[in-house]
Amino acid sequence: AVVSTQSGHYGRGVIIMVENVSKPPFTYIKEFLIGGAATTTAGVISNPFDVAKTRFQLQGELQGKGSYDVKYKNLLDAFMKIARYEGIMGIQKGLCSALLYQMVMNSTRLGTYQTIINSGFPNNEKNQPVFWKLALAGAFSGSVGALISSPLYLAKVQIQASAASNIAVGYQHQHTSVLGALKSAYNSPGGLFQGVTSALWRVSIGSATQLATFTRVKHFIAESKVFKSDFSVVATSSMVSSGAIVCTMTPFDVIATRMYNQKHGLFYTGWWDCVKKIFRTEGVYGFYKGTVAHYFRIGPHTILTLIIWDRYRKWFL
Repeated sequence: AVVSTQSGHYGRGVIIMVENVSKPPFTYIKEFLIGGAATTTAGVISNPFDVAKTRFQLQGELQGKGSYDVKYKNLLDAFMKIARYEGIMGIQKGLCSALLYQMVMNSTRLGTYQTIINSGFPNNEKNQPVFWKLALAGAFSGSVGALISSPLYLAKVQIQASAASNIAVGYQHQHTSVLGALKSAYNSPGGLFQGVTSALWRVSIGSATQLATFTRVKHFIAESKVFKSDFSVVATSSMVSSGAIVCTMTPFDVIATRMYNQKHGLFYTGWWDCVKKIFRTEGVYGFYKGTVAHYFRIGPHTILTLIIWDRYRKWFL
């Protein structure tokens, strides 16, 4: 099955309509590779915001508002302090683990999602995408990607959280490399898949929101012919999608950061225990720590990923 060719400027972009026709087997492999390549390209630009977001989410862990020393006051302050105490490359801390994670997780996630889309499953009898089916496909593909990439996400979070002593927040792991982080996790009680439940919630919710919103909005704009250029369609759909994902994903992102960064069992015994403790000690506010940094991380990353993904599919498929 392939995305059908439309008249006008909407060509063979991502998920406008689907026809059930045969495709060469290698095309499915390329779907996975393109997904990983797109998000890795975007990851280089968004990683500094990811570092800041991680620090904000760990700041004041299990402490009430106003009862702890605020290391990072805002996004600009975070960048300045990280650069001052850890060097200018400190804002790109964990880049290697982040890119490996993005490649593994999103090649699986986007490749699986596009394969489901190409099968025609999300379409109704008029060959139009149905939102709840798109969301289901996004959640399923996100869960598969999160499960496979969990060890790399563990390494990413712990390396990004590691900071100079005077601006350190959260538990501090002393990893010097991705391999060192993975080896340490393998030898720990939590193992390589510590916190994986929180990742499944985080990515399934985020993926369902991102991909379903992007696909449905893109289809709507393409049908209405508001824009004449394919790029404008994709860019607008990506911006809408990025706003939606920040609203739905931030609480799950905070929980995942806490679960992955802790020394196994030090603060939380499981996903639900983490939810209860954050709510009891930090209130609802605790679930939205680092929202601004998360927006600047996930917003541009989502927009760039989906635009690049769409372009790569047009060029290579």
